[in-house]
Amino acid sequence: MSLPEPVSFTKTWHSKPYPFIDPSRPELSAAGKNVVVTGGGSGIGNAVAVAFAKAGAKSVSIVGRSADKLKRGAENIQGAILPNGTTKVISEAADFLVKSQIDAAIQSIVAKVGKIDVFVSNAGILQQPGPITPYNVDLFLFGVSEGIRSVFNAFQAFLPVAGPDAVVLNTSSCVATITPVPGIPAYAVSKAATLKEMEYFAAENSHVRVVNIQPGWVTSDHNGHMGEVRDSPDLPGQFYLWLASDEAKFLKDKYVWVNWDAVNIIKQKFTKEHSRENV
Repeated sequence: MSLPEPVSFTKTWHSKPYPFIDPSRPELSAAGKNVVVTGGGSGIGNAVAVAFAKAGAKSVSIVGRSADKLKRGAENIQGAILPNGTTKVISEAADFLVKSQIDAAIQSIVAKVGKIDVFVSNAGILQQPGPITPYNVDLFLFGVSEGIRSVFNAFQAFLPVAGPDAVVLNTSSCVATITPVPGIPAYAVSKAATLKEMEYFAAENSHVRVVNIQPGWVTSDHNGHMGEVRDSPDLPGQFYLWLASDEAKFLKDKYVWVNWDAVNIIKQKFTKEHSRENV
């Protein structure tokens, strides 16, 4: 299966990190912030967690189902902390389909470090690929409902413990918004449904800055069947960090691609109408 054609609002298209989104920039400092990354044990989620650790976050917590991945992921994050850094690294095992588990994980984190300033919703469920006509309808609906349920559980746990200027960065997928890509109908429908969930969450909680993100084409457990990748995982890692900064406040309620050039985004100051028409 070939990858979809990219959509870009900027003349410059990135596949690797670049200086403007580097965690060493003082403007991107995460000092004093408690960051939670779901699905943070590996792949994009771990790259995001590492970027926040490099930027000096007060704490970086990762939540996921696999204890082994969480252990390795936490070691990666710990290794990214600067020599004089004091970032606290926490890992919590939880299945996002089980509300009691995610509630307990989030409460455990808050008890250790305080309210959550940045919540990265990155835990994903990959539905089996295949054309829609012969697809088993029960399997199709089960996969879609899993995606919806995981988002419900995550945000019902997060909202009561959100900090006063909380930021939510949601890992979406362009397949929810672009011309259909044959062979992944269940995944696309699931992502479209969860994107609409996020839009309602943002509309009903205007005090939270929500950004939905196409995270690039990065090797992960979820896209191994696609075979082709183009981007370094450090690109979404550092771009997410930039999105949580004051420089990106104007992107509240927008949908962006990590490949877009942050400098050009600032220059263009996309309107909501532009964002809705083109992604």
